[in-house]
This record gives sequence, structure tokens and C-alpha cells, in this order.
Amino acid sequence: MAEEEYEQATPEQKRNIATYFLMSSPTGEVEDVITDVKKLVNDPVVLNEDALVKILANYNTEQLTSATDPDGNSVLITTYGQVAPDLFLDPNTGRVFRFDHRKRKITEVTEQKQVLKEDIAKYRSAIATSLGSYVEANYKEGKCVTAVYGADNGTVTVCISGKNVHLGNFWTGGWRGVFSLNVGKTGSTEMKANVKINVHYFEDGNVQLNTHVDKTVNITVTSDEEATGKNIAVAIAQIESEFQSQLEEMYVNMHRTTFKAMRRPLPVNRTLMIWNLAAHSIATEANEKDDKAKK
Repeated sequence: MAEEEYEQATPEQKRNIATYFLMSSPTGEVEDVITDVKKLVNDPVVLNEDALVKILANYNTEQLTSATDPDGNSVLITTYGQVAPDLFLDPNTGRVFRFDHRKRKITEVTEQKQVLKEDIAKYRSAIATSLGSYVEANYKEGKCVTAVYGADNGTVTVCISGKNVHLGNFWTGGWRGVFSLNVGKTGSTEMKANVKINVHYFEDGNVQLNTHVDKTVNITVTSDEEATGKNIAVAIAQIESEFQSQLEEMYVNMHRTTFKAMRRPLPVNRTLMIWNLAAHSIATEANEKDDKAKK
């Protein structure tokens, strides 16, 4: 049979393939994926440094990547604080810093500053304080970074990025939450929530969990900024706890559904297994006597 001929992928198709794999990189493994994708594409012109930086810029903001500023504080790289392709806001200080997407490091703190309207700034600060208490009580120390962004139109966006990377033990995990609402006026308002999870186990196999949940809940915004901040933290806690409980329930019930569906109802010989130990004992003895008789 003649060998099948395959049409050579175009540069654009190669770049799309590279983009797909890089954007799908599990938490903490993007550098390993870059190494493999370069070999797969095998074209330094298609996947040059400029193209790689553009892909990583999207990856870093999508993953809510964290970085350390010159003062040693952890900040997040998100679209909600993006001023320019490589400039990002630290909402706690109002400073704008330059971020190297390829090295995933802050390279410069600029002279730019964000100054929020005073009333919105108070809400933002109170929400950040309540969120900090919630994260401290519920996330492992040093594994989670948060950011609370505010805008003069009253929109407040809460970002939570938790990462636990253990490549030496063949697993990694990431938890990302984004919660958005408007505190521009008092009363009931909707808070939209999006929580994503990525977990990768690759010891003697390669298994990933990628799942998310979208929810909308009502929040009461009052003239008391601290009380409003606590209300938001309580709502976030409930959303995340429910999501975690659903995952735990799924794993507990998995053997009754997913694994059961994968098993054969009958062996290949279409005969039910006889679980009577006496029957197997008799068969064994008969075989042994038969063997002795032949000898």
C-alpha cells in the first residue's frame, strides 16, 4: 500500500496549533509546554519570540498569573487591571508596573497612578479587607493571591488566584475566581461569579480536570462599606464552598456511575463469575488428580 501523503500545515495553522497547546497549559507547566510545542511546530519563524510573547500575554491574564513587586508584595496580572499590553495596575497602591510576559516578572514601576473616586475607593478597600480575612482562613498560606479592582462608574471586580504546584510529585492545581458587581448606589445588586479549576495528575498516566461554574447572586449594598464588604465575602465563601462540595460529591459517586459504565456487565465468555469458593476448590482438586494420572 502506498504511503499516505499529508498536506503540509500552513504557517497560520502551525501558529494556531501552538496557541491552542500553550493556552491549554496546566498550572505551572507552561515552560515545559513551550519546549514541547517548539519541537512540534519545528519552525522558528512561525513561533518566534514576538509570537510567543503575544500568546503568553493572553495566557498570563487568563490564568490570573501572580508576580512579586519590588516591595515584595504579590500582585495579579489580569485584564481588569490592564492599562496597556505590558502595563498593569496594583489596586492596593494605585501604582502601575511593567510586566515581562515572557519571563513573568515585573521589570519597572512607572510613574502612572490610579486615583479612584473617594466613595468607590472606600468600598474597594473594605471589600479587599474582608476578602483578605476570608482567604487567610480558607486558603493555604502563600498559595493564593487576590486583587480587588475599582472603577469610577462603581464597578468592583474581585479576583482570587490560588495555585499549588508540585511537579516533583507529578501534580499541579489552580483555582481562579472572578466576582463582579456595582457598588455605585445602595440597595440590591447582582454579583456575577465565575470560578475555574484546573488540576493535572501525571504519575503513571495523564489526567486533567478542567471545570468551571457561573453563578449570579444578589448582594445588598449599604452605606456602611465594612458591612457591604463582609456581605460580599460571605457570598463568595458560599459560592466557592458549594462548588467544592459538588466536586467532592461527584468523586464520591463516580464509582457508581462513570466507572460502572466502563465495566463489562459480563466477561468475554458471557457467563457470570461463580463466586462459590467450594466450587473452585473442587475444580482445582480435579485438575491436580488429572495431572497426577497423566504422570
